[in-house]
Amino acid sequence: MPSSVVSFFSQSYAEARERFLKAARTADAESVDSFDHPLKGPDGGDLATDVAWIGPRSAKKRLLLTSSTHGIEGYCGSGCQISWPENRHYYRDASPDTAVILVHAINPHGFAHGRRVTEDNVDLNRNFIDFSKPLPKNVDYEALQEHVNPREWSPAALAKADQAIAAYYKMPNTDFLPRAVHGGQYVNDKGTYFGGFKPTWSNAMLRRITQTYLKGATHVGVIDYHTGLGPLGHGDMIYGGRPGEGKARLWWDHVTPTVEELKAERERTGTEHLANAIPGTLSESIVADLPGVNVTAGGIEYGTHDIHTVLKSLRADNWVYTYGDPESPFGKETKALVREMFYPSVFEWKIMVASRSNDVIRQALTGLSRA
Repeated sequence: MPSSVVSFFSQSYAEARERFLKAARTADAESVDSFDHPLKGPDGGDLATDVAWIGPRSAKKRLLLTSSTHGIEGYCGSGCQISWPENRHYYRDASPDTAVILVHAINPHGFAHGRRVTEDNVDLNRNFIDFSKPLPKNVDYEALQEHVNPREWSPAALAKADQAIAAYYKMPNTDFLPRAVHGGQYVNDKGTYFGGFKPTWSNAMLRRITQTYLKGATHVGVIDYHTGLGPLGHGDMIYGGRPGEGKARLWWDHVTPTVEELKAERERTGTEHLANAIPGTLSESIVADLPGVNVTAGGIEYGTHDIHTVLKSLRADNWVYTYGDPESPFGKETKALVREMFYPSVFEWKIMVASRSNDVIRQALTGLSRA
């Protein structure tokens, strides 16, 4: 009897890892490799990034599925990575010249500890920059960092900080989507959306995986799993629109606007507060590390709860780990809030997530088969 969709989703990193390895065996993976993280989980258990290869080793067309770029968001990606091989979708949907590579928990420390960031407070999806060059500037964050990441956490202090942010953007109400928060920053290693001063362990590990598992391919597809933005359960393909990112608009039924389209919309409307391009993303690193390879990369972003509560939970989590105590009542309350914001307890959400994931993977495999 087939398993229920929700049964593929786990309640801890350790459970997710065990079930992923079992799912890889169920799908007759050609190989399963593990790369140990130097630190431990909150229970003292081992942490690792695990990689499963399904399909012929000689395949020149390869699809990469990555989870937990943003730590706790790995609960979503892991569930999809377990559901897909357990139901043996590879044998239904992939062409004989295609392999699928599943990278489980690229940021295992954040996954296990229930945080979005790595062990060094880095937003991994802003860490893949060239650190030999000057770090990217985020003038908005630099102007507002004391308000985005206040030292005091109280209703009065937050209200004052939010009013300052709203005033900066000349808005009647605070909107935390502008670049000050979402665009990444490289000045405050204790702040939110910190891109790092150097490559993280997870950054180095992904580059190692890219060279080991993707070098020699002619065509590569990439799907990176994320949660937190958008309507509950809706899975939107986030696509940077750079020339190296291939045929996203031909493969997937919908992708978000390209950088060029956003620029045109700003010029048309005179609005400066549309979504901004993000520096140092995972997909950028794969494109850069595979010169001459046709790469089509996208991140799937699943909506959870309202954006203001989602981003407030990240500010609270940052405050707890910078100025507070994670083991205090407020620390535990915040951890529970972050978990709900990025891994909703809503039963139907898991069904919507897995179903959309299967569709997106099928579309990518169809695209690769025609490449």
